[in-house]
Amino acid sequence: MEIKVPFYNILNMLLTGLIFIGGCVIIYPDQTLTVLNNEIVKNIGTGPEIVITVCAFAATYEIGLIINRTGSVVVEPFLKWVKLISFNDNYVLFNQKKKQYPIMSTFSREYALSRTGIVLFLVMFAMSISATKQRLAIAFAAIAVVYYLSCRKHAAKIVALMQDDKTTEEKSGEQK
Repeated sequence: MEIKVPFYNILNMLLTGLIFIGGCVIIYPDQTLTVLNNEIVKNIGTGPEIVITVCAFAATYEIGLIINRTGSVVVEPFLKWVKLISFNDNYVLFNQKKKQYPIMSTFSREYALSRTGIVLFLVMFAMSISATKQRLAIAFAAIAVVYYLSCRKHAAKIVALMQDDKTTEEKSGEQK
């Protein structure tokens, strides 16, 4: 059985990693300039440049993957534990309802993206605080809140569809 990784997963991990790296550049501009102005970096030729570029993409993807998994393993259980999001752990029911409501796949992806965004911007919030960049910290905290609200909204939609006991035939009969 061949396992396929959807293109949007790869893209989402890369974008998450790129946003994190961009945030690091904004939070730590002096350190970024120090690295870029280093003699070793200036003297890199074309051959090693390609290898470094491939390694940079791999590292960016890995950063995005770690942030994504942190959302799944840490943030989601925490949000469920403190009851900040509604949730239904019945995966069998979810798959049954997903056949009835194909939009649930989209809600699920959006929920996962929102969860990843919470982690990403909370980490950058903490980094901004440690670098004493209060304005950036406020901006990152505000963005994390927006992602939390999105996460809560998508989780509620998924739970509502899972609790819907009407079948498609019953609904179409009501609309006539």
